Parts: sequence; C-alpha cells; structure tokens
Amino acid sequence: MHAYTVEPLYVKSGQDVIAADFYRPKSVEKPAVILMAHGLAALRQFKLVQYAKRFVQAGYAVVLFDYRYWGGSTGRPRELVNLKAQLEDWRTMIDHLQQRKSIDSRRIVLWGTSLSGGYVLSLAAELKNIKAVMVQVPFVDGAESAKLYPLQQLPKALKLSSQDYMGSKVGMSPTTLPVVDPHRLCFLQSEDSYAGYLSIVNPDFYWSGEIPARAFFKLIRYRPILDVRKISIPVLFIAAKEDSLIPIESSRETATNIAPYVQYYEWEMQHFDIYHGQWFEKAMATQLEFLHQHVGVS
Repeated sequence: MHAYTVEPLYVKSGQDVIAADFYRPKSVEKPAVILMAHGLAALRQFKLVQYAKRFVQAGYAVVLFDYRYWGGSTGRPRELVNLKAQLEDWRTMIDHLQQRKSIDSRRIVLWGTSLSGGYVLSLAAELKNIKAVMVQVPFVDGAESAKLYPLQQLPKALKLSSQDYMGSKVGMSPTTLPVVDPHRLCFLQSEDSYAGYLSIVNPDFYWSGEIPARAFFKLIRYRPILDVRKISIPVLFIAAKEDSLIPIESSRETATNIAPYVQYYEWEMQHFDIYHGQWFEKAMATQLEFLHQHVGVS
C-alpha cells in the first residue's frame, strides 16, 4: 500500500477556476493519473473520496475536481448543472494534466459515475490522448431514462425547465427543483432515489439540494450512446440490473456499441448501491484489476 499526499489544485477555465484535490503516491516517480468527478449535483467531497484513496494507495495519482458553479470552484449562478460547461471542465482538466511533469501524461484514465459516466464515454469517443475509461452506472441515454420518469409529472418538469431556461436569458433568478424529494416534483423521482442520493451526501459540506430546473430539458436530450461506437480504448463498464434511473437495456446496448473494447459487468444492485459495502468493495476490486491489466503502476 502506497503512502500518499493530497494537495489542493486550482485550474483556470475561462473566467472561472476549477478546484480539485491532487492525490499523489509518494513512491511512484511518474504515476498514471485517474481524473474523476461526481454525477448530477454532487461535490467532490461526497462519496468519490473513498475511491480516490483506494486508487492512490494502489499507486495511481488521482485528480478529483468540482465542476464550475460547485463546491470550491467559482462561477455563478451557484449549483448550476450546465452539461456543455461540465464537459468543457473535463477537457480543461485533461489539458492541464497533459502539461504536468509530475505524472505520466500518456496514461490518463477517465473515471465517471452516473452523469459523469456519460461524460467520460462522450469524451472517450472524441479525444485521442486518453489511455482508458472506467464508468459505473453511467447515464447513457437521456431519452430512455426519461421513460422511467413518472408520466404524470413529466409535463410539469418540462414546463419548469423551459421557464427557467427562458428566464435565464433575461437575467431572472433561477427557478430550482430539488435533486431528490419524496413528496414533490424533483429531478430523480424514483422510489429508491431519495434515500439513495442522501446516502452519498457529506453533511460537512454545504449542499442546498436544489438546482436550476433548466438542466432537466438538457438531461433528457443527452445521449452518449450515440457516440460510443467511436471509442477505441479499453473501457470498464459496470451497470446495475435494478437501476431505476438508467434502463439496463440502455446499458447493454451501449456496451454492445463499444465492443470489442469494453469489459462489461452488470450486478444485482440498485443505482446507489455501488457506493456502499459489498458493492463498493466489488467495484474497487474490479476497477483495480482493470487498471493493472491496461495501465499499470510502474
């Protein structure tokens, strides 16, 4: 097990600054680096810290960052989920890692979960300087995920999303929706999402639990599944058979489209189970084995 340091990292992105934590193993001279960010509306201090610690103890550098508008990063309005900007933040961080002398820039691995899993699949189809990709319960097809949203609530959510988008164009304050809420309209409406999402939140860090509604319309139009045939690097893909947010059929189709470059697993779990207990341990073992096979420590 490698001893390591954790340093703050700040990277300029346009007019804003992206805040990150740089985990570096002390005994590896130029380690491979894993770039990580959370899914929908989450901070870097939530459940990804446990993954970062395991990876760095295994000898890999890790950069774990907050998107613009979130956590330690700058940008307004706060807690805005802007898919285009978040993808640009990934590209900015990748560009930064390419310039760092303390890591092996030929061995950059992208790691994503849920929405960020969709992001890194999109980026793997686009970029040529990535060594490998690891995704767990990735958001692969917004159009199909929308079919799991309660039908009677969908028009209301779309209306609020449209109103917030139009209001943003004339300088109005955001109209927000809860990320999860058991009693009213929210982004993640499935029965297991409320307890599941709160199980990954770190109460030591400010998180309002609400985001501008304009993201809803963008999410259902975001379809990484359409791009993944362009991927030609190793991909580890872990799906949840009982996922109430991402249809398992969409995950299977996405994996088929990535073949022969994908190692695909689907486990008897729900969307948020992979952050906890036996499923977390199984995920870590699977991910470390994949890294050992395709990337390596030395």
